[in-house]
Amino acid sequence: MENEMETLTEVIEYLRAKYKIYNFELENDMLVIKETGEKFRPDELLIIKTYRFEGDSSADDMSILYHLKSKSGTNGILINAFGMYSNPQLDEFIKRIPGKE
Repeated sequence: MENEMETLTEVIEYLRAKYKIYNFELENDMLVIKETGEKFRPDELLIIKTYRFEGDSSADDMSILYHLKSKSGTNGILINAFGMYSNPQLDEFIKRIPGKE
């Protein structure tokens, strides 16, 4: 199933069906989950999987989805553009998260 997914929406739906997934947001050099109030530093997270998407119609339509898991067991996703439209603060934060890949 996982290899058949081609769109950002398909991957998000797949992850939501398989795990209890929250949306991470970058705030003051921490990833925050608004629904729960949890906050995580890079050393409290693992990158489980990275998904890259390139739009068929436009090279500007490029995004990357990170499936992250906290050491406490919370699963979440973080979405960023890649290339010239990426968020530099988010890029730096991600570089400091240990990867499982």
